[in-house]
Amino acid sequence: MDTNEQYQAFCDACDELRDSKIILADSKVSKVLRSVVSSPSLVEIVGDALVGYNFTNELNKYTGTDLEGNQKINLPAEPYRVIAFVFSLLTEIDTRRLDLQEFVHQYFNAENLTESFARFNKELIAPFREYLCNWVGFKKNKSDNETDTENEDVCCCCDMTSEDETEDVDNLFDDLSMILNQIKETINLDSRIKKDRLDELNITIDALLAVLEMQNLKIMNALLISLNNLIGPIKSVRFYYMELQNRLAQFYENYL
Repeated sequence: MDTNEQYQAFCDACDELRDSKIILADSKVSKVLRSVVSSPSLVEIVGDALVGYNFTNELNKYTGTDLEGNQKINLPAEPYRVIAFVFSLLTEIDTRRLDLQEFVHQYFNAENLTESFARFNKELIAPFREYLCNWVGFKKNKSDNETDTENEDVCCCCDMTSEDETEDVDNLFDDLSMILNQIKETINLDSRIKKDRLDELNITIDALLAVLEMQNLKIMNALLISLNNLIGPIKSVRFYYMELQNRLAQFYENYL
């Protein structure tokens, strides 16, 4: 697939999720995530947006109530925060840490579950799709009766190039390498991890360590998406992974 075909595949996956029945939507959620991961450009954007991201904290921050006292989601104004939130939410659903039907029922109150799901797609998936497409400059098929919005206020937060930041970047890579090596040592001693999961973890961590040597922030951010999905259920490295996330958050606070 060329780049435009990858973008179109992402848009089509979002449409399939929108048009599906909620009881059959889990596979469509997985397809949306795969379409993002299959596109290097989309992975780069999502990876940048997810640096130091804590989904639980953000969900609490965006939860509000309507005039009738029903819970709802108030999305932030910044496109990159919407991208991070929706991608993280879909990941939580795909890994079964969140139940899609329960989430839709809780935050998108309507007369029935079908209408609630329609609200979910309109209020979360549609903006997520729009912001990603606009960010990469992809114009969707003419059959989509949607207008592109300007994205002048969107900035990619991970292009650290000034000389003043060089020392901070070096320190970041050194610290992350140390933490990742601690994680690798711990998982290889954890007999509860299945072999196929352990192999995937080792491959991902080795790739991250190689990227840290290259000092490539963008590829690092993309690989961290994979690491996050793999490492979430593993209790033995929870402390180390929290330390890694906190170190990233501390670094990026100075540049966001």
